[in-house]
Amino acid sequence: MKKLPLVNLTAVDNILSPNYNENINLSSSAMSVFTDFKYQKAQVIEADTTATQALQLMQKSHVRMKVAISNEEDFLGIISTNEISEQNIIARLSKGIHRDDILVKDLMIPKFQLHAFELNDLVNATVGDIVTTLGNYKLRHCVVLDKYNHHIRGVISSSDIARKLQMNAGNDNEFSFNTIYEEAYIQ
Repeated sequence: MKKLPLVNLTAVDNILSPNYNENINLSSSAMSVFTDFKYQKAQVIEADTTATQALQLMQKSHVRMKVAISNEEDFLGIISTNEISEQNIIARLSKGIHRDDILVKDLMIPKFQLHAFELNDLVNATVGDIVTTLGNYKLRHCVVLDKYNHHIRGVISSSDIARKLQMNAGNDNEFSFNTIYEEAYIQ
């Protein structure tokens, strides 16, 4: 083994960050806006977690969506800040349910209500194809399925697409696939 030299950091001020100024447009590969769970760990949450805890965890980790799983780590659905909105919580409270009894599984979008892109279809697709396909949906996330291996491979986020297309809204929370479609194609 060899001994490596150590360098003094006195003159270093900056930390490298990923380049988010990629030249992404509607003609770019769909794979350029795909969060691949093969390379980036999925943000998961157990379905028995309280909605309040889930929201706190999302805020702490700066994510707006998590994959809901069972205690056995089986895929059950997705939960986002849309579903954990105060309006949805109040609707449950009005039915006599205590706030601490409202769980992720009560508010999540279950897998039987979700639709997904198949991974092989994305390989030859463009960002514009995604936006056009999902243009009528007010969703902020779309799951990507690896049908061959029978698992969830990743997710496509409307806010990621909006950021990469350099679309500006006061707050990218407002971006759904529908708003991206309107801004990209209707204006």
